[in-house]
Amino acid sequence: MLFSIFSNYVPRWKCEEEEQFAKNCSSFDRCNGVVIWEDRAFDSAALDFGWVCGNMAYLQQLFSQVQFAGVLLGTFSFGALSDAFGRKPIATVALALGISMNFITGIVPSWQILLIVRFFVGLAIGGTLVVVCTFVMEMLLPQQRMALRAFFNWGVARLAVTLICYGFPDWRTASIVCALVAAPALLIVIFIFPESPNWLHHKGKTQSMIDSEKKIAKWAGVPYKPVAHKKIEHAKTFCEMIKTGGLFKRLIVLWTMWFSASICGYATDLNSNTISGDLYWTQVYFSVLIAVSKMVLVVVDANFPGFSRRLLHQGSQVVVCICFLVLTVMSIKEYTGPMLLVVYLMGTVFIEYTWDACYLCAVESMETSCRASATGSCSLVARIGAICAPTLNHLNTIWPPSVFLAVTIVGVINLFVSYFFLVETKNVNLDNVTMGERPEEGSPMLVKEQKTDDLE
Repeated sequence: MLFSIFSNYVPRWKCEEEEQFAKNCSSFDRCNGVVIWEDRAFDSAALDFGWVCGNMAYLQQLFSQVQFAGVLLGTFSFGALSDAFGRKPIATVALALGISMNFITGIVPSWQILLIVRFFVGLAIGGTLVVVCTFVMEMLLPQQRMALRAFFNWGVARLAVTLICYGFPDWRTASIVCALVAAPALLIVIFIFPESPNWLHHKGKTQSMIDSEKKIAKWAGVPYKPVAHKKIEHAKTFCEMIKTGGLFKRLIVLWTMWFSASICGYATDLNSNTISGDLYWTQVYFSVLIAVSKMVLVVVDANFPGFSRRLLHQGSQVVVCICFLVLTVMSIKEYTGPMLLVVYLMGTVFIEYTWDACYLCAVESMETSCRASATGSCSLVARIGAICAPTLNHLNTIWPPSVFLAVTIVGVINLFVSYFFLVETKNVNLDNVTMGERPEEGSPMLVKEQKTDDLE
């Protein structure tokens, strides 16, 4: 998902007779093919195939959009398949497809085939985002879910990709190395992970569920104790989710949150390679700050019971709106000093916090019978946002503050919806989540009822 930052990288340029480096397509045309690059830190696909100016320039955005279109289809289809056939086999297929397609990315002969391959990379990413996330969440205790987001996150992934691209500074080799680095994840799912006990319980496979729980206990190094599971309903189809009033209301809120986090997050990420300064150090700043902030978040979540999911999302969204409103003003005034990077970093970190709230609330507010499908539908809506994000970056070439202002406006709308309609789900037992009669969503009574369920 992050590879577009490097695959679409284009440094500033000038012709031989010019003094100043800039991104000016008029001067690019005048160079007649003799272009002097300011600092060609990475040999990107955009440079390799000439996606710089003219009719070919939009292929930078298309590279991302084709991949995001694959993610859109993958999140919905793989989520439904995992609800029907199991978390483990579908997670295995998604990871195997993604790793193999990422490897093929490095050896494609033309940009047309590259775009087709990236669609399948996106398809696999969609499956892993939804299925593997749900798979792992269902094997964790409620208090461990935040830790998963804290130590295995966008910042760590961004740092890994940055280091790979620094060590192998051309897009073909870097793609192959990314595939090799991801391969151990496939081996872990195949040889270590058992099937999700929640899914097995839902399918009525009691003995297999017990065997899976025993395997988890063995890997955790704790004695096995039988787990009491609540009787649950049959698997809900997407149509049934839409027809279930309370569930549909929750989905609309979650869809709004995921769309906002996606279009804002990807627009700012893809725009980060345009910030002045060293390409790699800029990405390292983003990576390290995001990774450390996630670790801080898990400490806060564990030690402050009043730090709710609603507070996580709404507090983060307020900071995002403020930061990107400031960035809009800075961009209008053409300010390019160090404070721009500082505010950009802060806004990006808090966008990541809104992503954490999206994943946690989606998994914790849906019952097992439709959890992966519901999360898949949320991710599908998010991919629509992701497909729109590169267009905002293209608009930035027309009016520089476009991305910043769009993030501010979308964030304000998202904050309004979250404040009035988001359900509180912290510490809920996933096996006890039902769509029965509930108090008004967002009220304190809902939290009390869920905590009582956990104690029972």
